[in-house]
Amino acid sequence: MRIAVVGAGSIGCYIGAHLASVADVTLVGRARVVDAICEQGLTATTMRGTAWHVPADRLHLDTEVSAVSGAEVVLVTTKTVTNHDIAAQIGPYLTTDTVVISLQNGVRNAQVLDEGLQRAFPSRASRPLVLSAVVHHNVVATDDAVYLATTSGGITVKDHPRVDPFVRTARRGGLSVAVEPDMRPVLMNKLLLNLNNAVNALSGRPLRDELRDPDYRRVLAACQAEALAVSKAAGVTPSRMGPLPAALMPAVLRSPTPVFAGLARTSLAVTPQARSSMADDLGRHRRTEIDELQGMVVALGERYGIATPVSERLVELVVAAEGQSISDGVHRTYTGGELRAAVGL
Repeated sequence: MRIAVVGAGSIGCYIGAHLASVADVTLVGRARVVDAICEQGLTATTMRGTAWHVPADRLHLDTEVSAVSGAEVVLVTTKTVTNHDIAAQIGPYLTTDTVVISLQNGVRNAQVLDEGLQRAFPSRASRPLVLSAVVHHNVVATDDAVYLATTSGGITVKDHPRVDPFVRTARRGGLSVAVEPDMRPVLMNKLLLNLNNAVNALSGRPLRDELRDPDYRRVLAACQAEALAVSKAAGVTPSRMGPLPAALMPAVLRSPTPVFAGLARTSLAVTPQARSSMADDLGRHRRTEIDELQGMVVALGERYGIATPVSERLVELVVAAEGQSISDGVHRTYTGGELRAAVGL
């Protein structure tokens, strides 16, 4: 199977390394990522320490999206803010038989990518199939061309007969892949978890340290409570978070740290290196995905007439941090108490 990964960063490279043992893989990424893999090959390591090393000559490496030409499956792992542009760029190199899978944060990526392909494929009937998917684990770059899964979890993809060959291939490559006929509960579940991206980015701390602070957790709990309210109004019940119903998560987050740690241990393992992708974006002076995370909660709140003050305030704080990072190279970080006060809790 010919598989192309567009936006090969931490997630894309980690998945690409697994797939390279069972498929013809093309990685399309930034020059710094491609150059490092050209020099060193690509290494992906699981939480349990199992490592995949792929020599550079086993991969097709490129910085241009034209490299997706001929791919049967295109995995999109770019930031959501680029979806319309990415779809328009890859469109001329796809065919009606191509399957495009979004492995991105956010709840509406498949829709936005499909809309972006209209330029190359005006007729919906002849357009490539675009499917949503969720990556449940966090990945960080621990060195040039070395990627580590820092939390537990696999991948869930929208069930469709045309995705079956990819699912079988990915499983042979060592990836845990599930299929789901209705992705809305899964996407909402991931949104609830991703609401911590902003909290983690503003904390300036590793994920494990941040989650041990009850004040940071209270901010996250407030965001999740707002998200659960708008989700209920939208008629979507988020899928379970391990053994726990999603509706219980705000209460779990507000519990004393020893209680929280015990409950979280059963559903989410986290390594000391884990940090959010939004923290990486601020560290690299790039735009974040805040509009598709807390920003989506705010948008849904406006649609259904539900107040979302904590999410609104976090959007403001992250946008300010973006501006500071891009202009000054650094941004303000908050202690748990400072962040809780900043959002009015």
